[in-house]
Amino acid sequence: MIEFSLALCFSGFGALCLGLERHHEQVFGHKPGARKRHLLRLLGWLLLACAIAPAVNRLGPSIGLALWVSALSLAAVTQMLLLSYRPRAIAPLSIVAPLLALPFSLL
Repeated sequence: MIEFSLALCFSGFGALCLGLERHHEQVFGHKPGARKRHLLRLLGWLLLACAIAPAVNRLGPSIGLALWVSALSLAAVTQMLLLSYRPRAIAPLSIVAPLLALPFSLL
């Protein structure tokens, strides 16, 4: 479940990054519409909030929340590095990350 929480944080920050005009244009080459920006930001916050559940479910509230904050930090740094060096990789990796992490977390 720890891997799934990290993947949800990564995807959440990816959606939040793409919800900003500057980063969306950097990745896709055009600015998003207002509705698309709003939906990406909402999706990002929802994914970050959903990432709490696997961590708390697996390790309890005290350690789970500490792990969630650590996953937030790691995912944010990873997204920042991707924005700097490989911005076009953000969208596909943000989509695939939870799908790849789910089988590992079920083991």
